[in-house]
Amino acid sequence: MSASMHSLISLLAYHAQLRPKAIALRHKKLGRWEQWTWHELLKRSEKYASALDKLGLKKDQVFLICSSPNVDIVAISLAIQALGGKVQLFDQSFENSIKHDFVKYLAALKPDYILVEQLEWLVSIESLNCDPAYIFYLEQNNLKQIQHEHIVDLTSLLAENKTPLIDFNSINIPASQIAFSFEHFENNQRFSIDYSHQDLIQEAELLVQTHELNEDEEAFIARAFSSIGHIRYLWSAWLLAGFSLNIPETLQTRDQDRQVIAPTLVLGTKSTYERVEQLIIQRLPQSGSWLRKAYYTVLLQAQQQLPLSLLQKILLGLFKRAILEELGFSRLKTALIVGEGLDEITQRFYENLGVKVEYWGQQAEWNITQFADFNHETTVISVSVVQ
Repeated sequence: MSASMHSLISLLAYHAQLRPKAIALRHKKLGRWEQWTWHELLKRSEKYASALDKLGLKKDQVFLICSSPNVDIVAISLAIQALGGKVQLFDQSFENSIKHDFVKYLAALKPDYILVEQLEWLVSIESLNCDPAYIFYLEQNNLKQIQHEHIVDLTSLLAENKTPLIDFNSINIPASQIAFSFEHFENNQRFSIDYSHQDLIQEAELLVQTHELNEDEEAFIARAFSSIGHIRYLWSAWLLAGFSLNIPETLQTRDQDRQVIAPTLVLGTKSTYERVEQLIIQRLPQSGSWLRKAYYTVLLQAQQQLPLSLLQKILLGLFKRAILEELGFSRLKTALIVGEGLDEITQRFYENLGVKVEYWGQQAEWNITQFADFNHETTVISVSVVQ
């Protein structure tokens, strides 16, 4: 790979040119797997870049995205970065508390552009204490039609744009340009951290080299786009190595979706692996049966590193195969954990199944400032609602 590949944009353009028909991304939607090649992802990203450029997105402007991952979120993120903008995300650890005080947090962040998964997240648009140039949304849960020139359905953005595509091959993004920033609010404090293209690519290079990752990998991403770990490691490694990235439909279907994909690379947190461990336990034979007792005896002896009889080894082998196939781990080569590590018992549990979970990455070094509720006069955006 050329030494000039110093930005996420140049990496996308590189793979689209070198392996245009290879699968870059899969996403399950409404029960069906959809897929996009590197060439298709590049063109979609270039279309978004052209549309956003026409709407006035400038270098160093901030674009806040609050959405689960899909091809459009991926493409528009790359488009923002291609124009020199910064993609701002609420960190996943904070995700569940966003909706309740979403408008309040917007007043603190004051992004130049906003993309929300549900337009209803804004509660009352008239109460916004910031004045973004545009608000984009993916879905509306009610039947009301919002009529405002600065509130745009994301799907219409590409359809309405007729301007020539911005060629990513001709774009030179400085390696020091901020690609992603993460935000977190807790106890009247604001936590923030930025990552440049250079930061992300350097960490990806180390991960790819350490685990010998290549374009043949099938990676599986949890249904969360705003995880620092996913962006720092899996996202950047995907763009560097050029493998396929697979996104489940929902949190409820991720285990079935992973079973279909049977990924070779999985990146998760402590809670991810603990949850899957409990799924394995639940799949053991019925409580009280001799087979369940036999499984527990074998697992306990293996965890304590005690010798196993030939029959016990056969039983453990059958158990491993059935469980790994059902959980989609049958082809797993690289299992990574970011953040807090596993306890010894859980770590050994996976080792006995032939899965070596390896710790990767460091804790984020947040910048901390005081945050107080904003009670200023609000900026009113007049909205016409059609029933």
